[in-house]
Amino acid sequence: MRLPLVLILFLVLRCLTAGALAQAVRWEPSDADPAELILIFENCSPNGEPRLPAIEGVQADRTGQGTRTEFNNFRRTDYVQLTYRLRTRSNTPVSIPAFDVKTDKGDLRVPAFKTAGAARNPSLDSAASSQLVPGNTTLWAGEVFPLLYTLDVNRRNFSQLETNPDWSASPLVAEDWSKPEPGERVINGEAKLNIVYRTRAYAKSPGPLALNPVTQIVRLQTGSIGFGLFQQPRLERLSVESARPALTIRALPAPAPSGFGGAVGQFKLVSKVVPEKAAVGEPVTWTLELSGTGNWPDLSGLPQRDVSNDFQVVQPKAKRTPSDGKLFEVTLAEDVVLVPTKPGTYSLGPVNYAYFDPKTGTYKSISAPRTTVTITPPAAPQFSVTPGSGAQTPDPIASSLTAASPPAAPKPPMATPAAPAGIPRDPLPGTGTASAPLWSRTLLLGLLSPAAGLLFFWTWLAIRRAQQTDPLRPRREARSRLATTLAQLRTSGDSTSPLATLNAQPQPQSLLLRWQHDAAILWQLTHAAPPASALLSAGDATPSSRSSPAPDTSAWATLWLESDRTLYGPASALPSDWIARADAALTAKRVPGFNPLRLFLPRNLLPFAALLLLALFLPAPLPAGEPAADYTAGKFSAAEKSWREALAKNPTDWTAHHNLSLALAQQDKLGEAAAHAAAAFVQNPSHPAVRWHLAHVSEKAGYAPPPLAPFLRPTAQQTLAQLASPATWQHLLLAATCLTALALAGLLARTYGHRSRAVAVTAFTLLPLSLLLAVAAIVSWRTYATTADASAVVAWRAGTLRSIPTEADTTQKTTPLPAGSVALVTKSFLGWQQLSFENGQTGWVRKEELVPLWK
Repeated sequence: MRLPLVLILFLVLRCLTAGALAQAVRWEPSDADPAELILIFENCSPNGEPRLPAIEGVQADRTGQGTRTEFNNFRRTDYVQLTYRLRTRSNTPVSIPAFDVKTDKGDLRVPAFKTAGAARNPSLDSAASSQLVPGNTTLWAGEVFPLLYTLDVNRRNFSQLETNPDWSASPLVAEDWSKPEPGERVINGEAKLNIVYRTRAYAKSPGPLALNPVTQIVRLQTGSIGFGLFQQPRLERLSVESARPALTIRALPAPAPSGFGGAVGQFKLVSKVVPEKAAVGEPVTWTLELSGTGNWPDLSGLPQRDVSNDFQVVQPKAKRTPSDGKLFEVTLAEDVVLVPTKPGTYSLGPVNYAYFDPKTGTYKSISAPRTTVTITPPAAPQFSVTPGSGAQTPDPIASSLTAASPPAAPKPPMATPAAPAGIPRDPLPGTGTASAPLWSRTLLLGLLSPAAGLLFFWTWLAIRRAQQTDPLRPRREARSRLATTLAQLRTSGDSTSPLATLNAQPQPQSLLLRWQHDAAILWQLTHAAPPASALLSAGDATPSSRSSPAPDTSAWATLWLESDRTLYGPASALPSDWIARADAALTAKRVPGFNPLRLFLPRNLLPFAALLLLALFLPAPLPAGEPAADYTAGKFSAAEKSWREALAKNPTDWTAHHNLSLALAQQDKLGEAAAHAAAAFVQNPSHPAVRWHLAHVSEKAGYAPPPLAPFLRPTAQQTLAQLASPATWQHLLLAATCLTALALAGLLARTYGHRSRAVAVTAFTLLPLSLLLAVAAIVSWRTYATTADASAVVAWRAGTLRSIPTEADTTQKTTPLPAGSVALVTKSFLGWQQLSFENGQTGWVRKEELVPLWK
């Protein structure tokens, strides 16, 4: 019984160790189809997709994969088979050179292989063809010419375009291909689908030139597989390659005119000087603008301009503005700031620009006309005033202005160079220590400080308003002015008789009138010219203070009567003791002071409280409804335009974002539709239609912004956060902070002996609720991550993140920018926006590739 057991164990070990045998990779022909080859991996498997060597005129498409295992003489061999279909337009056998392939056992060498016959499918030869047609075959060096690429495919065989045209423009300089223009035509009785692509290009150097072919892969239907209900179309991939048109590039005629910088095309030069009349020190802007169609990538700049040495020149970098999607239609503008230092008449220009016109085959020159600029001396300072010769009393203010020194001449503006483009910086020296996070109590005090400051500010405003609305304020001010008036009367006369000659002294007379005016206010007399008897009746109506007796109104009446006689009667002098008696009467007349408790009156507290409540709880206006007639009528482009205009006026209109996303999705603009759906969601995540559409369009577009992806399958945290927008959660956090401060104030009052049961119950109930609201607001707000920032944007299509804001510099570092990336906009420059990502990465992207979430 032991011998069979040992034999069985030997056989098992033999089979298990068979994998340690040698590995190999080789080609074998397919028995089913001569156009198919099988790449066999023996005792190994491919590590990734094998990279086959490129063979001119041959296309290899992998059509299948399988595995099998063989046992031979107790030895196990495992095979992995990759089936490839070869396509060629020639009738000769195909030779595949030897190459290396990566496997799970390391790199292995595949030996060379040659097919027994031609791997050709004659039925596909005429199914598709393409042409690359230049606008002209004889061109000048630098001449921009049109290129037309057409693809003709049998209508009955066409399934879909698998790739865009693949073309290497070198050595030409070319624009990108236009969008495909589909059409139909009949060739030799066969209905063809005609697809047209357009571009423009130019050649830099003269000589004969053969253009590179254009390759495009199409998927064709060549029959069917199966039968009955299980029948399905048989699809095959075909690489269509165009011919190589020959061009003759002629050199530009010699000799070239003076000042020719290599421009070939049609151009226009405009010069403008603003202003044409200025004073010394005032800047004059000379703008030169060159525009047109030509070989702009080879043009460096504008022609130089001659300027007098009497000007200080500030010359910024020229601004190059290409037309949308057009490489050869550009406007180059340069603003030169001239600051004159001497008066006179100067000529600016003319400016000449030489270029070659390929249409006429001759050199041409365009000229911007001469402009005359008049520079006047600097204007005299307007604040220097010379006193007149008339016998007038000199004005002390005018005298001080006259004595002031004139201002210095205005300095010419200095050039502010643009900051260098971002590149890797030098390492920082030494070490750095970051501050530790704040403790919870410190953070709580920080949140309570604004509430305390607001309370003190409110109290200060209430006190000021209470002082302004105090009804006794005019009387107190009148009493103070009476004391000042009596002091001036005391010092207005001489030492023997202070008021001996009132008629000769207009100033004491005006002081008496001022005394009567303030006395009437003090005694609350409303008559325009009250008599002395009015003071006697006023004394009966004026309440006296509890701490002082009633004032002697008869003394005031006597003083009033004596002042009337002095002002309007024959007597021109007051009694000698009038001022002393007036001082005594004023001392006896008391006016109650300001009562600080008046700040608690409703009219002093409510104005600020009303403004505070209005700012916190006034609801934002709802966006106006936009008619959706165009959308329901199927005019999606018109609806898109209408909602884009609405967003331009109000970027936080979530309804417009949602509706625009719908219109874009109807036009298969799924990438931009998903970005606008994300903007509508962060602005109003509680709306069911907004949530559903975000999930729907994100699935169709193939991406969702990373911070919003968890909301598509929400957990408890996302379910709580989507109840409100990030801005609403911020407002709730502020409200929770105010409620916490109110609850703590109630507890503080209790510790000082305020034993009100209602206050205690309210404080102990409000404190945990406000803290719970604050925690929920913080967690929900942070759930939105980067999208909660006001400067957040979404890249709605895959693009390129550049180190500097230009596409002309091909040496700069770039990195792919996936669709759906969320970043913050830090700065803008000429249609470019700099983005900052959570990992600290920054870069520049075209503004039209971004959708702002908030503004």
